Amino acid sequence: MKKIITGVKSTGSTMHLGNLMGAVLPFQKAAIGNDAAIFIADLHSLTSVKNGKTLEEQTLEVAIEYLAIYGVDTPITIFRQSDIHAITKLMWILTNVTPYSLMLRAHSFKDAEAKNSDINMGVFNYPILMAADIIGYQIDAVPVGQDQRQHLEMTRDIVRNFNKIYALEWQNNIEEKDWFRNPGREFFSNELGKDFFKEPEAIIDEKVATLPGIDGRKMSKSYDNFIGIFDDEKLLKKRVMSIVTDSKGVDDIKDADTCTIVKLLEVFGKPLQIDMVKERYQTPNAGFGYGHAKLILLEALAEYLRPYRERRTNLLGNLEFVEQKLEAGAKIMNARLDATMEQITKLVGIH
Repeated sequence: MKKIITGVKSTGSTMHLGNLMGAVLPFQKAAIGNDAAIFIADLHSLTSVKNGKTLEEQTLEVAIEYLAIYGVDTPITIFRQSDIHAITKLMWILTNVTPYSLMLRAHSFKDAEAKNSDINMGVFNYPILMAADIIGYQIDAVPVGQDQRQHLEMTRDIVRNFNKIYALEWQNNIEEKDWFRNPGREFFSNELGKDFFKEPEAIIDEKVATLPGIDGRKMSKSYDNFIGIFDDEKLLKKRVMSIVTDSKGVDDIKDADTCTIVKLLEVFGKPLQIDMVKERYQTPNAGFGYGHAKLILLEALAEYLRPYRERRTNLLGNLEFVEQKLEAGAKIMNARLDATMEQITKLVGIH
């Protein structure tokens, strides 16, 4: 069993179909047989969300959506990043072993710089907090997309720096054998007894689906071309009916292989729906246009998303339960980080 973790920022609109198929459901699959956790990265979100009420509401919404998708009895630990008492303390410790030159290479910083964004120190130090979010719990592996791969490599660099700098102190503490082998306490070093932190591995699923958005490009919030999982019926219909197609008419033969409607239907529709649309596309004078195909996709999405949407509605009516789930998750993860910090503070010489 491996310890795995992922995080999601609470910075805006709700989850969309691309998130669902590209990250949310793949993580649920990766969690099977492992000790898995998800943190809602409200501290990371402070880099861009500057309204307290808004951030609090968006953070709670993320928790609700994950519970709606995974189910309230999910074995995955879901917690709020800011509920972890020592996470920023660990970040500061890691900041002092992280080279400035490493931070300058971060894609998040370069992207903000290229966009002439308001670059605050939260943006600059983003990868260090991310490193703390991972190694503080002694995580074995992290599912990442290609866009996040660099941040995990930077985490590994930070781990190596820390382990190298404090190797002698750690070895001395190992020789004492008093304060880190207490019954029930996890043993964090490797077999050689030199490394304090693990170097987390990347889990990259090359088969993860990349869904097209309503304009044909990759579905993304930044392109505003997404279809939301929890859109109300009116907005869901509006987005589906806005899918961009070519100008072929109802009696023209159409190419199913290049049609965004069909690509989405192949993921969310039933075999009979998919086969029927493809057959109609290839039938001359069928009187079947893109508008008809969109309505079939709309029906398929409504059916596919119904369980998630119903569970979300129920959770919105029981916010106290959602808070209890977050508190329970934080209790588990605080205990894990506290065990690490008990050792690391002695190692670096602070209280």
